[in-house]
Amino acid sequence: QSLQLLRWTLDTMFMDVGLAMGMLFANAGLLGVHSYKVQQFGDLEHDFINPTDFAKGMNSMWWWECGLQGLHTVLSLLSIGHHPMAIKIFKFVLNAFYVAYLAFRTSSDTWRVDPAGVFKGDFMKNVKSGYLLALAYVSLCFFLNLYALRLAVGDEDA
Repeated sequence: QSLQLLRWTLDTMFMDVGLAMGMLFANAGLLGVHSYKVQQFGDLEHDFINPTDFAKGMNSMWWWECGLQGLHTVLSLLSIGHHPMAIKIFKFVLNAFYVAYLAFRTSSDTWRVDPAGVFKGDFMKNVKSGYLLALAYVSLCFFLNLYALRLAVGDEDA
């Protein structure tokens, strides 16, 4: 019976660590996507790339962002189901709101960047603030994932 308890404990620990590592890697991918978007926007502002190349790059990154965010949210949900904790529930709620936002933008077709509209109106101001807010959100999630990994690997009183 003690062998079964040891096996269950190891399985639980490896599951927690595996889910935390999966979320960390998905979040690192999201950091890369959002960093690329901010870098491309800076290049556009300083005329290093033209609006057509900018729009092409941003439109191709959209699906990577949606896929990685979806994976991150599913892993977060599995993590709650496996071992519920307040930080995991908080991360899931944050992810669920962001996935809902991405779903809204996808369904309303506002995610697509139009090369002709890049220099019209307040596109530059809105997009810049949106990209920086998304990068800040993903950075917050990255540190929450690091903390969750620390809790999964470390002792109970961390």
